[in-house]
Amino acid sequence: MRREWPKSARDYAQTVAAAIRSLGGVESARRAEAEPGHRSEVVRPRLDALGALMLDPWGDEEEAAAAALAVREAGRAVLPWPIVHVLSVPMPVRDDCGGVHLVLGESTALDHADVLPGPVALDLRDGRAFSVTVDRLRQAPLDPFRCDVRLADSAGSGLGPLSADASGMHLLLDAFWVGGALAEAAELALRHARERHQFGVPIGRFGEIRSRIADLVLARDGLDELALYTWWLVRVGEAGPADLLALRVQMIESAQSVLAHAHQILGAMGLCEEHDLAVIDRHLQPVLRRPAGRLGTTALLAEHVRRDGFAALFPVPARLPR
Repeated sequence: MRREWPKSARDYAQTVAAAIRSLGGVESARRAEAEPGHRSEVVRPRLDALGALMLDPWGDEEEAAAAALAVREAGRAVLPWPIVHVLSVPMPVRDDCGGVHLVLGESTALDHADVLPGPVALDLRDGRAFSVTVDRLRQAPLDPFRCDVRLADSAGSGLGPLSADASGMHLLLDAFWVGGALAEAAELALRHARERHQFGVPIGRFGEIRSRIADLVLARDGLDELALYTWWLVRVGEAGPADLLALRVQMIESAQSVLAHAHQILGAMGLCEEHDLAVIDRHLQPVLRRPAGRLGTTALLAEHVRRDGFAALFPVPARLPR
C-alpha cells in the first residue's frame, strides 16, 4: 500500500477545495438550511462544473483517488449536496439510479432524498433494494435535510448484482466525508487553543487542553489511516463487508472523540450557532446515526466476523454453525 495519494488527485482536491471556499465553506451549509433550493441551484452546478459528480470511484487509481479526496474536501465544509450517495452508484447504472441510501429494514426518513432522481435504498443486512418515494422535506436541527420517505421493495432497481459494490462504496466514502469534517473541526479547536490566552499564555499550554488535543488528533488521524487502508483493500479487491463495517465503527468512534474534545476546548462558543463547529456537529449527525449508530454497526460487524472471519492484524477465523 502506498501512503501518498497520486499528485493528480491531490491537485484535483485543491481545485475542489477552492471551489467550495468560493461558496463560503461551512456558510453554504447554513444557507442551504435556510434556503433548501440552494442545494440544486448553487451547489450542484458548481460540482457539475468540476466534474465531481461524474467521477468513478471504481476507476483507475488516479480517478478513484480523486473521488475519495473530493468527497473529503466536501466533508470539510459539510457541503450540502449528497455527493457520497451519487458517487456510490456504479457507473453502468447511473442513468437509472440517481443515488444510493443505506438502511436497516424499513426507514421513514432519509437525508437529501428530495434532490436525487430515482434514489434507491439498500438494506445493509441482506442487500435488498427499495425504491424511495419522497413525501416532503422535513428539516430538524440534528437532521438538516431530512425527508419523509416511503420505501417499497424494488427487485428491478437496476443495481442487481452491483448492490454489494454500491453499499460497500457508500460505507467507504462516508468515512472520507466524515474524515474531512473532523479535520475541519480539529483545526477549529487547534486554532482556538493557539489564539485564546488565559493568565498570559495560550490555553494550548495547559495540561488539560494538551491532553484533549492529543486525543483529538489521534482520533482524527486514526480514521484517516484506516480510510486510506480500506480504500486500498477495495482497490485490490480484498475488502469484505467486515472491513467496511469496521471502518464505519472507527468513523463513529473518531467523530465522537473529535467532536467531544473540540467542544471542550472551545467551551460555550463552540455550541453557538454562529460558530462553524456547531454547524459541522449538527450536519454530521445523520451520517453517524443512519443506517445505524455505533451499537447497531458493531452488531452487524460481529455477525459478519462470526460468519466470514476477519483478516485483521490478529486474524479471526469464521465460526461454523454447530
